[in-house]
Amino acid sequence: MDPECKILNNLGFGSIAVSTKPQAQHRLHEPCTQPAGWDLELRAYPDARPGNLEIASLQKGLVLVRSGAELVEEGAGFGVPVARFRDKTFFSGSAILTLLEEGPPPVIQKSYVLDTVSVRSLRGGGRVSDALYHPLHRAFTWAYLSRPGIRRLLNRVIEARKAAGVTTGYVRAAPRGAVDVRYTIREGLAEVEADLDRVSAGCMELVMLNEQGASTFRRYRDDGGLNLLDDAMGAWDRIEAPGGTLSDAEGKLWFSIDKPGASQVMFRGRERASGRLSWAGIALSLKPGGSVRYVIRLGRAL
Repeated sequence: MDPECKILNNLGFGSIAVSTKPQAQHRLHEPCTQPAGWDLELRAYPDARPGNLEIASLQKGLVLVRSGAELVEEGAGFGVPVARFRDKTFFSGSAILTLLEEGPPPVIQKSYVLDTVSVRSLRGGGRVSDALYHPLHRAFTWAYLSRPGIRRLLNRVIEARKAAGVTTGYVRAAPRGAVDVRYTIREGLAEVEADLDRVSAGCMELVMLNEQGASTFRRYRDDGGLNLLDDAMGAWDRIEAPGGTLSDAEGKLWFSIDKPGASQVMFRGRERASGRLSWAGIALSLKPGGSVRYVIRLGRAL
């Protein structure tokens, strides 16, 4: 049995969900790329590829491809779960990729195991104590989120931290559950449905990340009248409108997400720090349990 399957079974989750047409279901060991309209494709990897920058070792969601070039950079991709517990935040370092339906439309499932946490390390291999780092990190995060005018300076601090030999890495930990995410890919959109019932007890927040690369996606717009470019977009600012759109600077390539329910909370963000960060995205903040379904709409002006 594959290691990821053993993890899921040991957690008491059994086998992956069965499709309504089981004869089409099979485990994928190679990337699955599906057309999404125009010159766009959506690609799912069975592992942590494409392995860019700080989150190289973490599992990715759907990667947007334009004319054969991946646009994800350091982004997590579309439809990636992260679970926040009181002691730590858990990411996915291992997963199972399955083709549920060949289509049309094709349906892909990725079962993300929440088995990875972040650590800070010093040059030479020593680790930064959580007891020391966490208060500093909270203060830095508060300043970053509440003081937009100094974010450019704080990005310089992030870059200087790497130069000083302090880096963020990810290590495996005892799993805190798993999230099955199904992607249905159609022309101009991807439907995302996540089963949140397999997250361990004690989860305070479940976040669904929807990110691509910051070099391409530089502008944010919504029906509330916001039109923000680059740093003005912020790093983790709440979306007050019913939905939001991220695009390139000229608005020729975009993706948009609407809130799946009136009570749902979404955030927008974008960060670029040389050699470390390069993502732009929209995240959904959810309570654990149940399921969530939302649609990512794609647009392309040729």
